[in-house]
Amino acid sequence: MTASFDALYLAVFASAAIALVLFERIGAWQRQPVQFANRWTSNIGLFISGSLLTTIFVPVGVYAFALHQPPGLMTRLGVPMVAQMVVTFLLLDCWRYWEHRVYHRVPLLWRLHLVHHSDTQVDVTTSERHHPLDALLGTAVMFALVSAFGLPAPAVGLYLLVATVVALYSHANLRLPASIGRVAAWFIVTAPVHAVHHSDLQSQTDSNFGSVLTLWDRFFGTYVDPARSPVANFGLRYFHQPRDTRFARVLLQPFLFRRDIDYPARLADAGSDTEAAAIPAAAMTRATRDALLGAMAGCLLLCLVMWPTLVGMVRAWRSNEAYQYAWLIVPMIAYVIGWHRTPGRGPLVPEPGFEGVFVVIAAAACWSAATLMNIDAGREFAFVLALQGIAISALGWRCYRSLFPALALLFLMIPSGDLLQPALRVLTVKAIDLSAAAAQLPHSVDGFVIFIGTHRYIVVDECSGLAYVTLAGFLGYCFGLLLYRSFTKVAALALLGALLGIVSNVLRVDAIVFIDWWRDSQMDLAAHGTLQWIALFATLGLLFYVLSRLDGDAPTAVAARAPSPAAPAAPAALRKFAPVFAGLSGLLIAGSAVALPDAAMRSPHATPTGAFPTAIVGWQLANSAVAWSVDAGRDTESIALTYVRDGRELHALIVAPLSPTAKLRASALAPRDGTWREKEIGREAGCTAGRCIEFVHSTWLRDKGHELRHVYHAYSIGGLVTDSTFTLRAAHGWHRLQGDGDNPRMFGFVVADGAANVDELAAALLALRSAADNPAP
Repeated sequence: MTASFDALYLAVFASAAIALVLFERIGAWQRQPVQFANRWTSNIGLFISGSLLTTIFVPVGVYAFALHQPPGLMTRLGVPMVAQMVVTFLLLDCWRYWEHRVYHRVPLLWRLHLVHHSDTQVDVTTSERHHPLDALLGTAVMFALVSAFGLPAPAVGLYLLVATVVALYSHANLRLPASIGRVAAWFIVTAPVHAVHHSDLQSQTDSNFGSVLTLWDRFFGTYVDPARSPVANFGLRYFHQPRDTRFARVLLQPFLFRRDIDYPARLADAGSDTEAAAIPAAAMTRATRDALLGAMAGCLLLCLVMWPTLVGMVRAWRSNEAYQYAWLIVPMIAYVIGWHRTPGRGPLVPEPGFEGVFVVIAAAACWSAATLMNIDAGREFAFVLALQGIAISALGWRCYRSLFPALALLFLMIPSGDLLQPALRVLTVKAIDLSAAAAQLPHSVDGFVIFIGTHRYIVVDECSGLAYVTLAGFLGYCFGLLLYRSFTKVAALALLGALLGIVSNVLRVDAIVFIDWWRDSQMDLAAHGTLQWIALFATLGLLFYVLSRLDGDAPTAVAARAPSPAAPAAPAALRKFAPVFAGLSGLLIAGSAVALPDAAMRSPHATPTGAFPTAIVGWQLANSAVAWSVDAGRDTESIALTYVRDGRELHALIVAPLSPTAKLRASALAPRDGTWREKEIGREAGCTAGRCIEFVHSTWLRDKGHELRHVYHAYSIGGLVTDSTFTLRAAHGWHRLQGDGDNPRMFGFVVADGAANVDELAAALLALRSAADNPAP
């Protein structure tokens, strides 16, 4: 049903927009001549960026959200659906009216909304001219309204369809016959009625706030008759100069606005052609085109061998909300380099050279090593570093250095935030502990479990706030690129954004704890989700406030740089192929690592059941307690054995990869029967026969219960036994390079009803490893 509505909404939106654009082309129906250049680029760019941002962080549409809400008051009272639809329509439209008025009254909200009003001409595209943060906030507010009143999904869907069509029409550059316009204006917001609202006169701007119906403006005294109040100019008394039509400038308008802003008076009518002519176009010289083509060829050569790395990164962007911002990185770089920096700064002067070849060679060597060791983060870093080498070859060192702040954004494509997650998780626990101590609440901390009075909280990975940190850091970096030219300032703004994300997450978890303490009951996960959205907007709000207080670098005219006076070592015709040569170098080196033969992986099934010891330090193998299983998703195979002693059970699991690229993940040992939360994780050493073995010891707590399970695991390859995945992968890479047949294995032990004797586990691991590595014939 959701897919059907989405298709219907898209069809209605596209049909209405196309029809109105065609009607606007009819001269007799036009309100005034308008321009397309730059205005349409900015308006459509805002629409696309706002849609992407909303889709990434609010993946559920308003209709789908309403469809999954519990029945509201009207449904429970048995109100007929027709009446529900009428009441919902009036309620939502009245809400939109007052929401619009509040946007004009509250200074912080006006900063966002003024982007919609800064368009000096009004046509269909103006209806979608909203700052991305404005679009995100509006969607969240609609979610809150639907949830609070339990509005029925069909009524919400009807309002969305009607409001969309009316919004497109009310901004259209059209004029109705006077007789029809007067009648229509009594019911709906027509184009002439809403045109008054887009006037640059404050008295006219603060009128006609309605979205669909004019009823609310008439009832609350804000209606202005368009026939009696002609509009001289559209837009605002500020942000009306030609440079203000650029997309980046429009994005920055909320942060450039000051309450007492001093702006030059308008020198030309908004409909004149002088504005478009005054905006400098981005110049692309032949050298720039050659550099772009060379860079594309070099990148293509790299992707021929490193494509699994790129596919893995894209998969992470799609599946993890903490990295979904990465879809915006390449468009952002293209915009900053291609358009944002060009006006007033002179064209780029690429000087291709072979300096970047050495960077690509080093990156390809790192990628090869990471491939042998099967380390995803290493491959991803090497891939991005190789892209930087291609850029150096195509641009030359001097040109690359000036563009480095933008190109460094590529490193944020690496989904390496998981390295931060353990630290953020611990920080969350410490924050709750400190806040509870400051508020003098009775509490105690046991690993990742926190007791506040009679309430128990388990801090899982989702509580770490990783998505807040990555999103705020990315947005801080992007706005830093738009405001500053110094990489230090840009990076500082990104770090500040990440810090604000941490602060917002701490406020979120503290709010959960204190609200539960005040109510003397624990809220459910749905309520946690509501606070998660509040924290997200708190993060964006804090970042927004900081950005609004900053003054960016003043634009300075920079003359086009002449080529370097030093004579190049290679002829110019040859240097043009430097990025291609760099790509070939990466292809050959990385391809050599891929082409290395791998020894055959011996399946655990090759070990017969009778090869495993029937007794280990007092533990007896249970009858028929050996089981094989294959995990196709992880490309691993495992053998499970159960040993018993004094009524207790020791579950042993041996996991082996079925391919050289398969990973041995500790998550395979997590309890599967019900919902468990990781309570604590640490390391313990067990010694036997003069040898000590380090184990990773994780304790799992059953959700809403007190049952504990202790899980111990370690890894083995050849004669090495370790608790470090990095050490295992380094050793595995060395074994692959040598071409021997040693297989990595993970040995896990699961114990219930108390912790195990780690010395006994060390003896058990050595015995099981000996049986697996040297099975009896």
